Amino acid sequence: MPATLPVWVAWPCGAAFVLGIYGLGRAVGWATRLFDPPANVFAFPAAEATFCFTLTAAGPYELACTRRGRWGNYFTLPDVEIRVRRLPDGPVQRLQPSFWNWDKRTNMEGDTTQRIADFVADVPGEYELSNPYTTQFHPGDKLRIMPSTAGKTLPLVLLFLVSGMATIGGFVVGLIAGIGGLTR
Repeated sequence: MPATLPVWVAWPCGAAFVLGIYGLGRAVGWATRLFDPPANVFAFPAAEATFCFTLTAAGPYELACTRRGRWGNYFTLPDVEIRVRRLPDGPVQRLQPSFWNWDKRTNMEGDTTQRIADFVADVPGEYELSNPYTTQFHPGDKLRIMPSTAGKTLPLVLLFLVSGMATIGGFVVGLIAGIGGLTR
């Protein structure tokens, strides 16, 4: 006679399954808000030497470059220094792409985005981005400003993993316990 699990095990496993599904839904929502935030997102051509924008919240922001197409390892950023300052007389923050930066994202439309650097907005308000190296970018490149994703990706991945394991484990073990209870 094969070993079976007691029927009562099916109930906590069913709860784990339901909580896992809930966690997966929350993780998808979190990922959507993280990589496509509803506010403080700006995109403008890299050929534009100066760009003024208004941030409604203080905190870390990411400057990235988006290029049409799937570039993979062939997407390299030029060695430039882009400056951000709070208007009218805020301190200047110098942003340069890191040699070690391989953080590339490709969206569903096929655009590849690579992070240049992060800057900190100390207070909400008007900011100016200065790009004196406009000719070093490819035609059609866009610079993009959005809330920083640094430090938020690992908890998101862990939430996906734990929720997925709870969903699959709860379903499989609950199914085994439920079927074992039916065959008795």
